Amino acid sequence: MGLKVHRSSHTNEAKELSYLDGGWGWAVCFGAFIVHIVTVGQQNIAGVIYSELVDTFNTSRAETAWVTSLASSVMYLFAPLATFLSDKYGCRKVVIFAGFLSVVSLASSSLAKDLLPMYFTYGIGWGVGASFGMFPSLVMLTKYFRRRLSFVNGITSSGAAVGALALAPLVQQLSSAFGTSNMFCFLGGLNALMIFSGLLYRPVHDEEKLQKLTYKRKFIDKSLFRNKGYVIWMIALSTFMLVFMVPFVHLVKLTEDLKISKSKASLLAGFMAAGGLLGSLLFGKLSDHRYCNRLYVCQFSILSMGVASTLVTIARSYIWLAVLATGFGVFDGCYELLVPVITKDIVGIKKTPTAIGMLYFVMAIPKTIGPPAAGWIFDIFQSYETAFYVTGSVMTIASLIMFLIPQVQDQESISGSSSASDIKLLKGSEVSENGSSPSSQKVDEKSRQGIKKNTRLSVLACYSFPFKSNNISSKEYYTITAPDEFLLVAEKVTCV
Repeated sequence: MGLKVHRSSHTNEAKELSYLDGGWGWAVCFGAFIVHIVTVGQQNIAGVIYSELVDTFNTSRAETAWVTSLASSVMYLFAPLATFLSDKYGCRKVVIFAGFLSVVSLASSSLAKDLLPMYFTYGIGWGVGASFGMFPSLVMLTKYFRRRLSFVNGITSSGAAVGALALAPLVQQLSSAFGTSNMFCFLGGLNALMIFSGLLYRPVHDEEKLQKLTYKRKFIDKSLFRNKGYVIWMIALSTFMLVFMVPFVHLVKLTEDLKISKSKASLLAGFMAAGGLLGSLLFGKLSDHRYCNRLYVCQFSILSMGVASTLVTIARSYIWLAVLATGFGVFDGCYELLVPVITKDIVGIKKTPTAIGMLYFVMAIPKTIGPPAAGWIFDIFQSYETAFYVTGSVMTIASLIMFLIPQVQDQESISGSSSASDIKLLKGSEVSENGSSPSSQKVDEKSRQGIKKNTRLSVLACYSFPFKSNNISSKEYYTITAPDEFLLVAEKVTCV
């Protein structure tokens, strides 16, 4: 079975694909950037909010930590529902709804007179709103970008850093000057920006026609658990989530316990954010390089975060705490942007929305545990040392688990999932089958102009892993190298 190439629809398909990697996609990128400011950015100043709640309600640290920890976990827990709804009703509608829900939840939080209502208004209400804002934004980027996806993810992830950098000192000052209630009113007004972002998410009406992807979305796709690489990826990140939020929640209070002023302590969240901004932009650009192994970069980032968390226990000066917070932020920025990209590399573009939703859903469960457990350890020992030692150790273990992923991917066979019948020429021509042998039919040489041979096959330009097939030589495949070139895609390949 071979390929017969026609060039009659070159002009029409080129116009239809013109939105990829540019055009209105940059408006979508800006909208996702805003969403990250008000969702992940606010999540990353959990330590400042936590400190203000402890002082306002005079509650134990373990009890208070549940508020911000619950919000962060609910954000992940509702990821499958967020991606399912965005696929069913469109990203624009879901994100606009998220904006309204977040505003109402934060306004309700401003009316709370004790800690108990905060579990529901901030922990659950805002957590759901943040989830419905962030995850459809990640899905929206995959519809407008291919070759620049890692770079664009880096730009949008930097919104979290910009948000935390600006909000950390601002929230602390507002709370000190006008009270915690008015501080939540301010955050509610800021979250209204999600409505504006949703308006920028213009649907791609001809998406199915252009991408030729007919995969039917499922709320939970059990077939993903047959992908061993995805399962190990999920286990590693779930292990990491056990302690991920501990530095974000407790570092500010740890600094205050060293007799450092609240204003300087709150700036540490800003240093982490500044590092996250640098890391997301730097690693976003690096990870798009065809010879960069994104998985190893992510491993190194998580290991470095563990080292920084451990060194916090011996830091006694504000300067060293600021250096460690910045370093932690740099590698957190790398981790945040690579999670959806690596997930796409492992499962393939068609299953990415469902895979991301399921991944974050599972990660939400252990994510709830870390901050309250660290607060409980402090309440017992009156010290954060043990909590941060455990944090560093667990992060190291999570990075080591990821070494199993390349081995599993190498062992799994893709044969049977890639053949001439799976090939589609998505740009510049149409592909049909004529029943002949792959070796007996050659692709029209004119369609190969400007396309490099022997490049690694990508599922919509994922360059991290080499393509394997027992049926067709890799020399017969080509990947996109410029906007006006062609792209051959093995649609059923999901483990590349």
